[in-house]
Amino acid sequence: MTSIISDKRLNVIPLSEPAIIGNEWKYIKDCLDTGWVSSVGSYVNRFEKMVAEYVDCKYGIAVVNGTSALHLSLLVCGVKSGDEVIVPTVTFVATANVVTYCGADPVFIDCDQETLCLDVEKLKLFLEMECIRKNDGHTYNKASGRRIKAIMAVHIFGHPVEMDELNGLCQRYNIDVIEDATESL
Repeated sequence: MTSIISDKRLNVIPLSEPAIIGNEWKYIKDCLDTGWVSSVGSYVNRFEKMVAEYVDCKYGIAVVNGTSALHLSLLVCGVKSGDEVIVPTVTFVATANVVTYCGADPVFIDCDQETLCLDVEKLKLFLEMECIRKNDGHTYNKASGRRIKAIMAVHIFGHPVEMDELNGLCQRYNIDVIEDATESL
């Protein structure tokens, strides 16, 4: 196989490869020529607006990478030390790492064998059997006594998590949902 960006032969099948097929070089040159190569500028504003429109959200905020986006999402949800966040067993390491950045602990739930995404049925069983809703309206892990603050749904290789089922389940248990579309957008 020959790479798009070089004529060297590759002995691997890449997980992903950039598609440089349009005006990318022109845009990069424009950024360099104008000095807007940071976190601001017309391209950043356009990108944020286009992504927000594409995913049908009011706002879009560009950050340096998916790890930063996940970390900010947890902070916005109020995840803190002593909390637990449910994450899938198949994911990029950042998913669990950002939970620990907040001082919380990841709780791994197994994935669906066909999609490799978080198995909502296994999550449902975990919540029913291993957790309890307290009078404060929040859900707690019976084993640790810690609050389940959020669930990170990761769409692996473009396969979507069953979001309707997951959102309904999380609404019932008063758990925030963070949707990680880094691998699928």
